[in-house]
Amino acid sequence: MKPCGIIDTLPTTTKLKQPSMPNKKSLVSSESPATGKAKAKPAAKRRVPQQERGHKTIEVILHAAGEEIARGGLAKLTTKRIAEAAGLSVGGLYEYFPNKEAVIHALASQWLERIKDGIAAIHPSKTGCVDLIRYLGMVYEAVRPQYQQVSGVSVLISLLASVPELKALERQIDLQVNALLTDAISHLLPYVGKEQCSALARTMTILDHYLLIESIMRDPAHAALFDTHHRICLHALAGHLILMNEQARPAAAAAPQSDPRPASWPAPRPEAPPDVT
Repeated sequence: MKPCGIIDTLPTTTKLKQPSMPNKKSLVSSESPATGKAKAKPAAKRRVPQQERGHKTIEVILHAAGEEIARGGLAKLTTKRIAEAAGLSVGGLYEYFPNKEAVIHALASQWLERIKDGIAAIHPSKTGCVDLIRYLGMVYEAVRPQYQQVSGVSVLISLLASVPELKALERQIDLQVNALLTDAISHLLPYVGKEQCSALARTMTILDHYLLIESIMRDPAHAALFDTHHRICLHALAGHLILMNEQARPAAAAAPQSDPRPASWPAPRPEAPPDVT
């Protein structure tokens, strides 16, 4: 989820021209369905669903929008196309979203939230993982489906880098993801400073993002090689912090404060490095 230079990592065929939005500085300018005149509207859902049926309708709309983006790109995306793909009338779509820009905003938000939720679900306190290298590998595999299975994801990534409202949304989620990863790394390496843990979290986020783009969207023929390179980088970066943690352990044990790790919690042991021969 690196906010800078993402467009340059995508294949030429998926790069966006300037998004076809009436106002280049805003995601939310649109046409009124009644008058056809330009009218500014907030990029938010009109109806907040209270029942499961409403939530399912929104899921159907967002899935249909992703399929239409993947099929024809933003240039051909209209509320009519989204509604038809979702099995709704245009009026039915407008009950939930005021314009196509609001649909795109919700689709990008959903993608980012699912990445965050996937990372939150595998925190070591929930999975019992005690090895940093294994945990970071789990993170990579947890976010992979969001790059691999979501329709129109390459366009969404490009929009996150080019549309101000979406850049702000990505930044907000990015900070939350980094906090989750930092907390998990600190949980596994209690004798390493927060600053070092945060730096590793950010480094792995950037590495994961770009390698997933390369292996899934740009050069899938070499996906296995990219995965091998990811493991090498993971072992090198994590191994460095594991060593720092073990070097700091004796000094911390000699200090008057108690060990922050429970007595039953084993010391992390790095896995063997991958066989790259």
